Amino acid sequence: MQDLKKEKGINVNFSDNKKWHGFIIAVFLTGCLIFGLGMLGIAGFPAPLSSSSGDAGSAAASPEYNHSITLEVPLPASSATFPLYRVASVQKFSAGTGTSLTVKKQIPLLEEAPGLAEKALEKYGGLPADAVLEKTEQVFMKKYNLKTGTVEEQYPQYTRVAYRQYVNGSMVMGSGIEVSLGEGGELLDISKDWSTLVYAGEIPVITAEEALEKLNRQDLLIPLQCSILDYNITRVEFGYHVESHLPDASAQPTPPNVCTPVWIFYGKKPGTDSEPFPLLVNATRG
Repeated sequence: MQDLKKEKGINVNFSDNKKWHGFIIAVFLTGCLIFGLGMLGIAGFPAPLSSSSGDAGSAAASPEYNHSITLEVPLPASSATFPLYRVASVQKFSAGTGTSLTVKKQIPLLEEAPGLAEKALEKYGGLPADAVLEKTEQVFMKKYNLKTGTVEEQYPQYTRVAYRQYVNGSMVMGSGIEVSLGEGGELLDISKDWSTLVYAGEIPVITAEEALEKLNRQDLLIPLQCSILDYNITRVEFGYHVESHLPDASAQPTPPNVCTPVWIFYGKKPGTDSEPFPLLVNATRG
């Protein structure tokens, strides 16, 4: 078994009063330029984890653009308040053998992969108690017939296992673990961004109906540089979003990582086969 290399890790306790500086990650996903902090996808991002195409630009500003968001599911009821959590510490690291994309003779089956992943995670502190299995998938290198648009052959590369953090029964966006497994369950890659959350009382929250109004105004926690007014909403749930910061040499202090209550709307463009993308609306009232 090859040793993991290129390991990068950060384990921070915010009671140490260390100085932090925020950073911006810009990625293209669902055709939109997304400005965000931390991990949406271990998704959401729920990993995120897949990309698709969309219409970028200033469509929302055009008077001819009169599409509206389509809600395909009932809005969930909620209480007037929800638990609030603060981030006491965060652990970030990644490591890999650099061989995940090479073709393997065989890779773990979907049903055996979670057990192999938990065993591989033992040397990294084990699987956190608040981790929930989000997705298991086999990844192949595929040979396409461009004339027929079909896959003629596929070659196994790795089996991916992704976990998401849950607190009080609600998903925590931006906090997760991913592992890639090769032949015999060999750990090829690991990525961990995990927060230790501490209960900090109750906080008033807006209803899902009020959040939908904000969604229609594109008042999102993580802004998108394109219109979402033609999206179909396929799922709505309450959750949390952890805003991550990395250490920086800057002398300017920055706030510690925060855990924000959010309404999560999973949306996708009609006519596409991509997975619904999480759109986050700040649920804090006031």
